Amino acid sequence: MSLRKMFSAVAVAGVVAGSALIAAPGAQAATYTYIGVYPTAAACTAAGQAYVNSQQAVAYFCDTTTPTGPARLSVVLR
Repeated sequence: MSLRKMFSAVAVAGVVAGSALIAAPGAQAATYTYIGVYPTAAACTAAGQAYVNSQQAVAYFCDTTTPTGPARLSVVLR
């Protein structure tokens, strides 16, 4: 197999795998429970840490698009 064909095959496999992950985002975060939207990433982080500190959750995730914009909080409940 030539180097060009091998590179092409690897690239196609990467695109297929990436497409599958994009098409099914719920499969990646199936254990996370959506909590709400916070005005900043810092507020989201503080709220997520509060869930963990109070032992209501084992982990949290803040989904942000910008450092100063709103952030969505999701947690893994106990």
